[in-house]
Amino acid sequence: MWLGVAWAGEGDYSRAIACLMKAIDLNDRPLFRALLGHIYGRTGRKDKALRILQDLSGISKQQFVSPVNFALIHAGLGDADKTFQWLEKAYDARTTRVHELSSPYYDNLRADPRYAELMKRIGLPL
Repeated sequence: MWLGVAWAGEGDYSRAIACLMKAIDLNDRPLFRALLGHIYGRTGRKDKALRILQDLSGISKQQFVSPVNFALIHAGLGDADKTFQWLEKAYDARTTRVHELSSPYYDNLRADPRYAELMKRIGLPL
């Protein structure tokens, strides 16, 4: 998973996708799927990203799936409104991963005033 994240950070999305798919094969965690969905969204593979959103929605009926996972995919798709809806759910639920708002996954949201406001409420520096 971390290798996939590193490749994505380098912009090598084909390697990132391969690593994340292997991570899912080894241990099918919602986080791994969300990271893959984020990359699919960023690379214009909207149908695959939306499919992962559907899969996570189904999984969430059986086990806890962090709202951050849904926000992560919507951020990859470039849907700021839905991203912030899910981040607000994460904030309200006090999920531990809400601090990921400062990560590069959400760089496309930094100009949105909701970003600074949520960062302030979380207690993270801008």
